[in-house]
Amino acid sequence: MTAVMVATISAVASLIAAVIAGVFAVHAKRLEARLQLSSSAHERVAEQKSMMYDSIIDMFEYMFDTGEPPTAEHLKHKKKFDAWVPVYGSDGVVEAYTRYILWITNGAPGDLQFRLYGDFLLEIRKDVGDPNSRVSIRQALQGRLGNLAEPANLTDPLEVVCRRLGWQPPK
Repeated sequence: MTAVMVATISAVASLIAAVIAGVFAVHAKRLEARLQLSSSAHERVAEQKSMMYDSIIDMFEYMFDTGEPPTAEHLKHKKKFDAWVPVYGSDGVVEAYTRYILWITNGAPGDLQFRLYGDFLLEIRKDVGDPNSRVSIRQALQGRLGNLAEPANLTDPLEVVCRRLGWQPPK
C-alpha cells in the first residue's frame, strides 16, 4: 500500500470519527435540554401540589382543632382542591380523599374519620415526598392520638374497623 492510500484511509477514518462524535454531541445536547425541561415541569407540578395540599390540610386541621365547620376561606380552597386534585394528585391521594369525603358525608364515626384522614395524609406524603415512605399512620397522627377511642382503629383493615364501630360504609 502506498503512503498516499494510508494517509487517505487515516483521513477518512478521522473524518468519520469526527462526524460520529458530532452526532453524539448533538444527541447529548438534545437529551440534556429535554431533561432540563422535564425537571422544570416536575418542579412546577411539585409546587402546585404543595400549595394544593397545604390548604386542604389546613382546613382539616382547623376542623379537628376547633370542632368547628370550615370557614368560608377554607371552603374556597376546598373547592379549588376538589377541582385540581384529580389533575395533580396521585392515584393514592385521589382514592384516599374520595373515600374520606364520601364516608364523612355519610356519617362515619369519629375514629373512622380520624383513620381516613391519616390514610389521606400518608398518601400525600408519598405523593410529594418519598413514594417508599415507611412512616406509619400512628407517626403521621402522633399529636392527635388522644382523640382516638380505640388505637386498633388506626391499623386494622377498614372492614374490621367499620364492623367494630357498627357502621356500614357507602358503596
